Amino acid sequence: ASQSTEFDDLCALNRWTIEDDSLFQACGFNVAHAGKSVFITWNEHYLLNFRFKKPNESSTVKITRVRIPLPSRAECYLCSVHTLRYNTMLLMSDGGIYCFLSFKALHAKKWLKGVHCFAVFDQGFSVIREEGNCLLLQTFLDLPSLETAESTLQHTFNITYNDQSMFLCDWQHDAYTLTTLNSSEKEKQFMQRLFGINAANHIHVFSIAGHVFALYANSHGGSKRAKESYYIKLLCVYAASVRFIRLLPDRNICLILLSSGSVDVWYVSCLHGIKQRKIHHTGSEWLDYDATSDNGDIYYTDGDHIVRLRLKYNCRHDEYNVETFVKTVPGIQVCTWLKQSQQLVCLSINNIFYRIVYEKIDGKACPLKDDFRNVTQHMCQNTIALKRYYRQKGLLYKALKKEYEKLQLISVGKGSIGELLKTSGEFNYLIPGINEKVESLKPAQIRCFPKNDIHVVLSLIPNNTQTPLPYTHWQLLICYDQHIYVQLFSLNIFMNRNCRIMVALETQKRKPMPHFGLYLLAFIDIQTQISAVLFPIAIEQCTSTYHSLFSENRTVEYLQMDGKIKYKKPSTLVIQQKIRLSSKLSISQITTLFNTIKNDSDNSIEFYCMDDKLRVQTCESFRETFGTLKSEVASAIYLFKQHLFLNKIKLD
Repeated sequence: ASQSTEFDDLCALNRWTIEDDSLFQACGFNVAHAGKSVFITWNEHYLLNFRFKKPNESSTVKITRVRIPLPSRAECYLCSVHTLRYNTMLLMSDGGIYCFLSFKALHAKKWLKGVHCFAVFDQGFSVIREEGNCLLLQTFLDLPSLETAESTLQHTFNITYNDQSMFLCDWQHDAYTLTTLNSSEKEKQFMQRLFGINAANHIHVFSIAGHVFALYANSHGGSKRAKESYYIKLLCVYAASVRFIRLLPDRNICLILLSSGSVDVWYVSCLHGIKQRKIHHTGSEWLDYDATSDNGDIYYTDGDHIVRLRLKYNCRHDEYNVETFVKTVPGIQVCTWLKQSQQLVCLSINNIFYRIVYEKIDGKACPLKDDFRNVTQHMCQNTIALKRYYRQKGLLYKALKKEYEKLQLISVGKGSIGELLKTSGEFNYLIPGINEKVESLKPAQIRCFPKNDIHVVLSLIPNNTQTPLPYTHWQLLICYDQHIYVQLFSLNIFMNRNCRIMVALETQKRKPMPHFGLYLLAFIDIQTQISAVLFPIAIEQCTSTYHSLFSENRTVEYLQMDGKIKYKKPSTLVIQQKIRLSSKLSISQITTLFNTIKNDSDNSIEFYCMDDKLRVQTCESFRETFGTLKSEVASAIYLFKQHLFLNKIKLD
């Protein structure tokens, strides 16, 4: 009976389960023999063989289960099982190789140790192994008597690491994969088109630590000891390690499965004849996978679903598309593909075997209805997105054109308005008097001007009253520190009279004077859209900016609880600084600048800056004037120097 019939009958009887009292947890699952219904699964301690056979003239299936203990060595476990034509090979984590043919006992191959990875091809198998201080790629023959035979080594290629090797890495803790091609003419042509490798007798594709290489060799002579020339070519480098490499010359593709759950597809373009690649991200972590299907399908489980990835060539776009088929089967841990029955056999976490069958039409698997509906919806969404993309270019051009026109109009307006005003600022320690020739504007947020505060007077003088302005009302923004004052005024006042704006600064004594920003705010109607535009106005410092802060006498009075006036007690001058004045600066000029008089007794000057006392002691020489500046407040000394600078007097 065929394998497919035996397996179908077994599934119909619902008799395939693992009955084990030790809570068997499968670490792997594989088809052990291609000609019979034999499966292998294993855990950390032992291996289970299941063989199904229907005797002649019997309607029942006979099940044979054999339990074989695995080698019990510390930190040694079974990595993978590989089925050859005559034998089944086991690769252990310590690099040892075991062989068994009768499915009843394991036979260690002592002549084959230090193996990192294992690959199967028609005539036998190939390995990458460590021997001494060398790393070797070797090929062996598969014989019926391999259990007891000596080494069947055919070829050895030295790929030893060294300081100049391009794939220098750690030997013990890196991931290895190996794929060996049969030396047929079709496979040679495939490697030549895809990787540019010339015709060779032996072709091996292997990966070490995310680096993918191709080794191709030509034998000279017919004996095993004949000299061989071989070459190693770096094909690609990945950030993740490589789990599996599959070459499909019939379909002209190469599949590379990465540990990140991604699949990299390499193929030769039918239109251009050059190598192309396309990577597909599954976005999930694979518990187990199988990529041995003849048509290149990849099956994997993530614990909640069984997923099939199928590659289809799109002749219109000259590329391969990945179609995803998902079936919800929770708890699946391991899976393997049956070529004869075209079924996926899985083992769940509760030790129940499942047979996953995809719908077929004319012998070919077809997608599920839900998957087809999802694909249709995805195509519709792509069509809508494509139409929106074609319209986006025109819409973007129109939007940029509108913004460009706005910026042009605004730039013209800024140039004309910026020349209209001349603005200067002056600090006052008392409320300044109101001149009838000017218009006094008070910010809306200030109801009354408090006494004994510092006031700033901003003077706005129009330069050209003949320039026409298209707006009748403006908003003036006054900004300093964290305060913003808004003043709305008429265009007639602005153009016909000089304007002064007084702003009271709160508790600014003994602190640096703040920096002011002045802006004109206008609402401009551009193409049926109203935009707010700020026009900055520069505030110039003049000779009188700090003049009113200095006086001969103290001006501030304090009220006690009983209403009596209490004067500030005199303080000791604690800050002293030596200064050198220009010879052009006389004592009389200083007294005029700071609203004080000279003390004739000791050639000194005493005055006040916002009720903070300053004293200047001068000593005139032939060409220069030296002096000492004293005060108890640093801000008073700073304002003294600033006032001299603004009046163009040099102070060293």
